[in-house]
Amino acid sequence: MVKTSQKVYLAQDEEGVRHLFSSWSECEKFVKGTSRRFVSGPTATDAEQRLNQLIHPGNARIQSPKKSKPARPASYPTLGICSDAGTHGNPGPCSFRVTRLDGHILLEKELGVHSNNYAALAGIGAMIQSAIVSGEKLLWTDSQIALGWIANGRIGMQVHERETIIRMVQKIQALLQRHPEIELRKWKTREWGQIPADYGRK
Repeated sequence: MVKTSQKVYLAQDEEGVRHLFSSWSECEKFVKGTSRRFVSGPTATDAEQRLNQLIHPGNARIQSPKKSKPARPASYPTLGICSDAGTHGNPGPCSFRVTRLDGHILLEKELGVHSNNYAALAGIGAMIQSAIVSGEKLLWTDSQIALGWIANGRIGMQVHERETIIRMVQKIQALLQRHPEIELRKWKTREWGQIPADYGRK
């Protein structure tokens, strides 16, 4: 009998992109509550063949489905994690999430009624805390405003929830000073498309 630890799991999302997992718990999180199809196998090649057979019965020789997304540029990041904020109104009910670059959600939290900048900073702070634990070195955000505040600490007098924002920025600055191995970078949306953690509500 093949042990679960020896298996790999392959799942296909709604856009035809395939995701490989080394454990059932990761795969389960990805497919639970969705119509995404998945298979397991002793190797990635074996799982690929099984998924082809599942999606295209009687034609297991098909290598991979057509993907609707255009090819990514050569400069597209392959390392790190990212965060993004989502709001309904600004200010309004907001949340953040932290994901891997393949879109797999690591953290997600509802924050109540705040500004988009508040949510962006909350996401960055949570992402840094996650990186400290996991050992990730590269962190990505598409918020130019948040990056500017973190870099220079200058918060405008008219900023919504200014005192709270100042405390959030100072906490992030302190974390980055204590962990110089962590690098916070700007996601190049024009070049790479939406950040993987994007909510699509902006």
